[in-house]
Amino acid sequence: MKGRPILVMGICGTGKSTVARGIADRIGGSFIEADLYHDQASVDRMRAGRPLTDDMRWGWLDRLGAAAAAAPARAVLACSGLSMAHRDRLRAGAGPIDIVFLHGDRDLIAARMAARQGHYMPASLIDSQLAALQPPDPAAEGALWIDVALPADQIIDRAVAALTDPHPVSTGGETP
Repeated sequence: MKGRPILVMGICGTGKSTVARGIADRIGGSFIEADLYHDQASVDRMRAGRPLTDDMRWGWLDRLGAAAAAAPARAVLACSGLSMAHRDRLRAGAGPIDIVFLHGDRDLIAARMAARQGHYMPASLIDSQLAALQPPDPAAEGALWIDVALPADQIIDRAVAALTDPHPVSTGGETP
């Protein structure tokens, strides 16, 4: 059985790709990098430091939902999923999803983005992403919140434990 797709979400610079790839490796899932599904106009806009509008995101989210549904193993998406509407759009294509929400201190995230090389998303877009962010509700959306101040291996350990245990243990109180 494939299992429900897993959305590893958060603003830029939270380590979504590293964590999603790690989860996929540990569970034998299919890693899906959302950045690869943006059209060129959206990439160019972000590279220029201009945030995307929701109208620019709909096709991207539709492509991601379809990719998750078609994945040969449990899909693990590294995708911002900033708003409830974005997550609902993913659900429309992929069905019910499990959510791992990566969050943390803005200064830590900015420092990580400043050190990142070879990515089109500039640190100047952190504030627009924070403004658009509607954190997932742990109860209503079943979201697991994990602070990105933890080392990546610990984040992956906590996520995999919660996603594969039918009786998950506390994640250390990271939820609000």
